[in-house]
Amino acid sequence: MSAIRRKLALAQAVVLALVLGACGSDTITPPPPPPPPPVPPATITATGAGVLVLHPSLDPTFAVAMETPIRMTETTGGTADWSFARMQIFQSGQEIERVELGASVIAAAGYHRITANSNDVYSVLFRFNSSAFDRIDITLGFGDVKDGRKFTVLVPFGSFIDVDLNLTPLKYRHSPDPL
Repeated sequence: MSAIRRKLALAQAVVLALVLGACGSDTITPPPPPPPPPVPPATITATGAGVLVLHPSLDPTFAVAMETPIRMTETTGGTADWSFARMQIFQSGQEIERVELGASVIAAAGYHRITANSNDVYSVLFRFNSSAFDRIDITLGFGDVKDGRKFTVLVPFGSFIDVDLNLTPLKYRHSPDPL
């Protein structure tokens, strides 16, 4: 039995030496860097950014062209793609005309992406025919780049500071190409 005990003691000593050898080290391993913060969803607000300017339209389909300066501010660090700009004209609570600019028109004007923490003014050109109305709603549509969530932003019509008339027919805006 003493031979078995000696072999068992020797095996225990070998295991103990292996375990103790694995416990210590002079090399310090730095902790991994923290993960980057998650990308937040986009939050966009929009307001009028000056004077609405009415022009005769050079497009014979419409009587009026309206330059509409809109300030868009992204406040949470997210990014969104601008998918549409819609103007609805109402008389006595009934919609009488609707004009919508789609994503391809917006992208052609160079306005496709609203970037994180941006604060920019965009000049949107709406064309329409109605001359008798009591309310205009302007709605902008977006798709959040992070998760594809669709959302809309209403531009308060009262946030434009005035309306001006310019008798020069409007075909093109300043750079980039017109919306």
